[in-house]
Amino acid sequence: MWFFMITSYIMVGLSGIGLLMIGVNHYINIWPTSHITFDLLVSIIFIAAQTLVMFFFVGTGVNIKEYAQEHPEIGDKFYQGILGIKRKLYPPTLMVTILFMVAVILDGAFFLGKVNEWWFHIFYFLTIYYYIKATVVQHRAFVGSTHIVLAMTGMDK
Repeated sequence: MWFFMITSYIMVGLSGIGLLMIGVNHYINIWPTSHITFDLLVSIIFIAAQTLVMFFFVGTGVNIKEYAQEHPEIGDKFYQGILGIKRKLYPPTLMVTILFMVAVILDGAFFLGKVNEWWFHIFYFLTIYYYIKATVVQHRAFVGSTHIVLAMTGMDK
């Protein structure tokens, strides 16, 4: 559990750096080859990070559900707690992923001369906003799931 949580934090941090570098690369051209190859490299990291976060909570939910089934005396309050966390976590995580992919596609389309640059600006700044929002929600979700696991196993005392 801790390994995946720490890895998620690292990957989300790297994807944030990559997101900022896409913006810098759009204006300064710091990547020695084309913009599209840099965007694809960052996309792999970004998508992997968001997917890792989502699968962490899928796995945690499954583990909590199995533990609750093995220990019926604790009821389903812990499982309901993790479901509440996932309801808050998934919408901004999915939204930032979708916005990021649209921004990357528009960045490539602009450099191919197919769209106006303003489309990239709009989606890029929306992506930054949702990245910050999703990262805050993800952090709260990690803290909440840790409290649930500790309370469930009786180690929070």
